[in-house]
Amino acid sequence: MITTRDPVGPPTRDLRFHDCLERGMETRRRPAMPLRGRAIRAASGLEASFSADVRRHRMQALRFECSTCVTLVAYCQGVVDLLEGEVAGMSAVPALDELVACVRGVPATMQDRAAIALGAYRALITTISSEKQEVE
Repeated sequence: MITTRDPVGPPTRDLRFHDCLERGMETRRRPAMPLRGRAIRAASGLEASFSADVRRHRMQALRFECSTCVTLVAYCQGVVDLLEGEVAGMSAVPALDELVACVRGVPATMQDRAAIALGAYRALITTISSEKQEVE
């Protein structure tokens, strides 16, 4: 896996759809972390949410729950791969096209699932910001 960092933006990684899916099918069954964002539901009925353990303003651990859709699972895992260990803030959130580009191998007709994953992560950041809580 290739990792690069833009000094002012989120990390970028070369993630493969099938690798994200494989890891995601395993990690999505883990219990939720202490801080939970609200679930985001798309018009299609697909749903996702993230939870985190935040220490020293960083995402020490990041988990997700989502509908059973292989593409959504892969994108949620892609978010975990990109943002776990990063600063817990909106500045670390990749743009939609960046997430789509990072998780290679997703057919164009399924790339809309990336918006659900990012929306759910943003909901978690909103929860963290509104609670102004740091878990030690």
